[in-house]
Amino acid sequence: MSVIFRRRSVRSFLTKSIERDKLERVLRAGFEAPSAYNKRPWEFIVITAQEDRAAVAEMSPYAKMLGQATVAIAVCVNLLVGKTDSKQTTWWIQDLSAATENILLQAVEEGLGAVWLGWYPDEDRVSAFSARFGLPSHVLPFSVVALGYPAKTPEPVFRLDADRIYYGAYGKKDNKAPEYRRI
Repeated sequence: MSVIFRRRSVRSFLTKSIERDKLERVLRAGFEAPSAYNKRPWEFIVITAQEDRAAVAEMSPYAKMLGQATVAIAVCVNLLVGKTDSKQTTWWIQDLSAATENILLQAVEEGLGAVWLGWYPDEDRVSAFSARFGLPSHVLPFSVVALGYPAKTPEPVFRLDADRIYYGAYGKKDNKAPEYRRI
């Protein structure tokens, strides 16, 4: 689990290119995510051209680092694949969240830095991205991951909050629970 504890949002990158095999492993990790009903409704758009990354950076006030990143990976949903026969048709949100997280974790494993940029459900971002990259109406951009070699890597932070852990029912503490400490 050390990769989970080392993962941090990286927002500044070196100008070093990402090796093809590393990029392929990062993408493969996205495909290995769990998926409701095993629908796997994700599709990835790999954006390497500087002008395209700069255009995407302008679509969100939180995406400026895309100008420095070597690669952007847009995690998109294909709604034709993601729908189920049940009344619940929004499981794809969890599916694509898992795929995005897998990409972030594999980036750490490869010595890369990454940051998750939210796209869906912001209609302006979804519309601008869809128009720029020619997405059909049944494909929506869910997230964009800025990816590259980190200019600096933020230190790991101990985030576990024992006050938010309950046993058996909300608000119930266990006096035999372990004392959580930094690892």
